[in-house]
Amino acid sequence: MGISMSAERLPNEASTVIIGAGCVGCSVAYHLAERDREGIVVVDQGPLFETGGSTSHAPGLVFQTTENELMSRLAQYTVDLYTDLDEFAQCGGVEVAYTEERMDYLKRKREYGRSWGIEGGELLSAEEVADEIPQIDESVIHGGYYVPSDGKAHAVDASAAMARAAEDRGGAEFYGGTRVTDIETDGGEVGAVVTDRGRIECEELLVATNIWGPLFGEMVDVDVPLVPCAHQYLVSEPIEELSGASAELEQPILRHQDFSLYFRQHYDSYGIGSYDHESLLVDSEEILAPEESDEMPSIREFTEEHFYEPTHPNIDKSAYEAACELVPAFEGGGFERAFNGMFSFTPDGLPILGETEEIDGLWWALAVWVTQSGGVGSVVAEMMDGGTPRLGGEKIDISSAHIERFQPHSGSKPFAWSRGGKQYQEVYQLIHPDAQPQNQRGLRRSPFYEHQKKLGAEFHESGGWEVPQWYDSNEPLLEGYSVPERSGWQAREWSPIQAAEHNAVRERVGIYDLSRYTGIEITGEGAVEYVQRLFANDLDCEIGQVRYSPMLDSSGGVLADMAVTRLGENRFMATTGGGASATQHSRWIREHAPDGVRIDSRISDQCGIGVWGPNARDVLQPLTNEDLSNDSFGYFRAKEFYVDSIPVLGLRVSYVGELGWELYAPTEYGGKLWELLWEAGQDHGMVPLGNGAFLGSLRLEKGYRLWGTDITPEYNPCEAGIGFAVDLDTEFIGKEALIEAKEAGVARKIVPMTLDSTGEIVDSGMPIFDGEDVVGHVDAADYGYSIDAGIAYGYLPTAYTEPGVSLEIGYEGERYPVTVTEEPLFDPDREKILR
Repeated sequence: MGISMSAERLPNEASTVIIGAGCVGCSVAYHLAERDREGIVVVDQGPLFETGGSTSHAPGLVFQTTENELMSRLAQYTVDLYTDLDEFAQCGGVEVAYTEERMDYLKRKREYGRSWGIEGGELLSAEEVADEIPQIDESVIHGGYYVPSDGKAHAVDASAAMARAAEDRGGAEFYGGTRVTDIETDGGEVGAVVTDRGRIECEELLVATNIWGPLFGEMVDVDVPLVPCAHQYLVSEPIEELSGASAELEQPILRHQDFSLYFRQHYDSYGIGSYDHESLLVDSEEILAPEESDEMPSIREFTEEHFYEPTHPNIDKSAYEAACELVPAFEGGGFERAFNGMFSFTPDGLPILGETEEIDGLWWALAVWVTQSGGVGSVVAEMMDGGTPRLGGEKIDISSAHIERFQPHSGSKPFAWSRGGKQYQEVYQLIHPDAQPQNQRGLRRSPFYEHQKKLGAEFHESGGWEVPQWYDSNEPLLEGYSVPERSGWQAREWSPIQAAEHNAVRERVGIYDLSRYTGIEITGEGAVEYVQRLFANDLDCEIGQVRYSPMLDSSGGVLADMAVTRLGENRFMATTGGGASATQHSRWIREHAPDGVRIDSRISDQCGIGVWGPNARDVLQPLTNEDLSNDSFGYFRAKEFYVDSIPVLGLRVSYVGELGWELYAPTEYGGKLWELLWEAGQDHGMVPLGNGAFLGSLRLEKGYRLWGTDITPEYNPCEAGIGFAVDLDTEFIGKEALIEAKEAGVARKIVPMTLDSTGEIVDSGMPIFDGEDVVGHVDAADYGYSIDAGIAYGYLPTAYTEPGVSLEIGYEGERYPVTVTEEPLFDPDREKILR
């Protein structure tokens, strides 16, 4: 049947239906067909393939380098795919710096590019930028970052090319002029798609409709945290500097991010894309249908005030003024075309990918730009076909973009619009990764929140939780410590108080809020057999035993690492992080649980406190009749007991490498529990401990892993350095793949490195060099205040992992010598933690 507009009759059934024939929907269809999938039907309300969605008006600029490895790898794949389809103009891309601060950023950006495998990126002087793009005024910039493989994707033509290829393989059919009016589900499974031209029964459904995504969420009662935003694009009248230009000699695409602008050539005219205006949010329900639109549904009338007047809250120049300053040829000229084109933003600016938990076979691929469209198609097709996310055959971590990362509040319109609108404003801004949103705050507060406020907590947000990063009440401690200074980018969103808290916990005792961490209770007949299959360690152990164990996917990749406690014959508690880790890990555990095994995620009905440090036992023992001595309550043991009158589950575990306990109690007891511990701690030098030192310097000195940072599903336990927590005498998910990987030999593994010069630090994402060869990148970094050295962790080829190997890390154009070391860096004999 092939590619059809509207004359052909729709099939009554299909294996897979894809809603949306833009570049994302076509990419998924293409990659599914490559896997010899059959029975794929793609429908779109608009004409094929200029359907009227974001693909149809997108300028198609592909800048591959970002701070985010996932997004950068997806972009690189897109370039390769569209080049193979002959639908990519590899004209290069230049980003310019208007300020010295932006130039420092471009230095870091070049290093990200080297870390992620982007070849040929180089820093240019202002004069060299002008050599590439002669119409700019080089006097207003400091320089630029140039990537020769960047360029322009011909998104509509690429969509058509992918559709033709999918059709030629006999796996896909495409239908335009077909509006979906409903999605039918039955018993928690996709059943059919209802359109204005008929009903199609199907086994699975992918929604790839971008700006219309929330409407399809409403059909199936699934939250889709996404908001369409209108974005300005103009094409100038011909300018003299581009006279005689041709497609074969196109200039590099250009970004002027200090004023939220980008530019591309249209033969002898120049295009301007502008984010330099207030967020223009659009309700999906208000987007016109194709037949109702003057041009296409995703294009709205151009609003001159947003181009000629400064309406962006953080930029003092209008888009027109800033564009003319960089490209004087715009002055006094006119524009042949101008419109407000819609695309979409999520609360965190990342795509929405994956299958809905509540409805089997319902998949999503939304909030995807042309830049990542080809790569997203590959990843989503792999997930639909086999389950494990892969890009071009290589495993890739999409946790940060999975639909399950969203929290219960994320789907509300106030949250999605407020945060999505902010993402639009900040898309080109210099925003530190630890910078905190100011809107939609205070949504989730632990029972200790008011106590923390009184202690001067500097709150950061994590999954909606208000989490102290450090406490101003600890500032006087700085008088007793020498803390290496930080400057520039590294000093942002950081306080030397974090170092004081680190040292105070090492020397005395700290109290830490664990409330956002999630206990997943696994109970019922068959619980033992289930946890044995779920986790890679042997959990058929004594009651009261805590065991550290990875949870693997079918490819042997680390989905999570958890402390799992056996609380009864058929009762276990697996403790994971908060926010996205809690929702994603809980889902995996629920989906794999057999009948008769109950899974309860203790997110809101349980709070937790960590008490760690040499004085932890002295603080806690007077408050309980339970014997907390090492002989009675050993390391990695758990007991249920009382702290004063409060029932707690106590785990003798430590993420900071010091003596101590995690104490979990019903939420309503939390306030009193904090008060008891805080009062008892005053005679022992107790300090409140913030998240900065907890997840940074303290855990890195001990070599403890952090999910999503230095362990992800891309790595198996042997590569991640946690093979000691795998028992191959048990049967678990991923065992066969892990054995195969071990037999093939470990080609890379994570190691700690210390900077050779005292007082220096680097950032995560930075490239690790052996001479001029990039051999890895930094996954986690901080300063080790107990060892007085900067710490960097990264995955390296095994030839570089022996202690004593000398390497270098690049940061802002400088090279920092480092030495591979043994772990743990602090207290290797565990004398402190076992006392």
